[in-house]
Amino acid sequence: MAQHELSPEINEKVKKNLLKIFIFTVIMMFAGLTSAYLVMQGDRFWVNVEMPDGFKLGTISIFVSSGFLLLARYFVRKGALRNVKMVLLGALISGSLFGVFQMQGFFDLFASGNAVTGPIMTAEGAYGQYFSLTYEGKNITYDNDQFYLKGEPISKEVHNEIKKLGGELMDGAQSKTKDFDLTNYGATLMLYHEGTPVTYSNNKLMMDGNAFPDIKMISLARFGENMKNDRGDFIMQGKYGVDFWIYHNGKKLDYENRQFYIDGKPLSPKLRADLYSQQNSASSFIYAFTAVHLVHWIGGIIALLVVFIRGLKEKYTQSNYLGISLGSIYWHFLGILWLYLYLFLIYIH
Repeated sequence: MAQHELSPEINEKVKKNLLKIFIFTVIMMFAGLTSAYLVMQGDRFWVNVEMPDGFKLGTISIFVSSGFLLLARYFVRKGALRNVKMVLLGALISGSLFGVFQMQGFFDLFASGNAVTGPIMTAEGAYGQYFSLTYEGKNITYDNDQFYLKGEPISKEVHNEIKKLGGELMDGAQSKTKDFDLTNYGATLMLYHEGTPVTYSNNKLMMDGNAFPDIKMISLARFGENMKNDRGDFIMQGKYGVDFWIYHNGKKLDYENRQFYIDGKPLSPKLRADLYSQQNSASSFIYAFTAVHLVHWIGGIIALLVVFIRGLKEKYTQSNYLGISLGSIYWHFLGILWLYLYLFLIYIH
């Protein structure tokens, strides 16, 4: 049996070559994904969102982890095995934090309205399209990301009342019985449908003395959902031009008085219709890039855990530290790959 065993030199070369082949395969996969992203942009509307802080913190943590691995190689060559254990633990902890920060980034993206799949605009239920509100008899208007009362932005208290009413309207409109449970309805907030007041009696909505039409319940549910989730015209939350932008053919759209402009001119009816019917493909790609990278990160964490356990058992010596070398190569690659994706999403996205 001994005569068939590979020499340490050949064994190291074989393992490193296999790792290089795997890394090359991953590079080709992400090259395909980013190429598809660029092709998909084409003449479509494309949303550019601010990358969440979780992604930034994850970038820092993965490079800190790489730094610990560089120290591990340095210490093992010096024979300082105690130090090797400490820095391998540091690499494992900081590397694990990358996953934590990535999940935080996912949650922040989703909370801001950037779902895995979904439209760009609130095609149904946009404020003022069919429904509007009054507060103590005064009209509430909406422009961009802000509600106004008598020309002034509404207070936080009124905003919270609107969101609460929105949830109640959504729940009632989606119920089988179409019963509503509205708190203090009419005392402050009042719903209007195309200028006609919607009254409330015995858990039912009324309009012009008749039951509110079932055919309009779907629109009402969408309106309530938008109010509850703090949406005005966009599925994404936040301020247009600060938290997110929309591009067409590489040109940023201006947005003023709830109207879109490109090259200083209002969008044509066709482009406006396309915008309101289009899915947010850019958001889907963000999740695809980061999720696929996260899968490979899991493999990297398993490798770091194995390397750490072997380090605790003092399996590495000054002349034999192949495991640390292979783990480091793969982890450094993950860090460089993430940096490429992060910069791509910031500057190309």
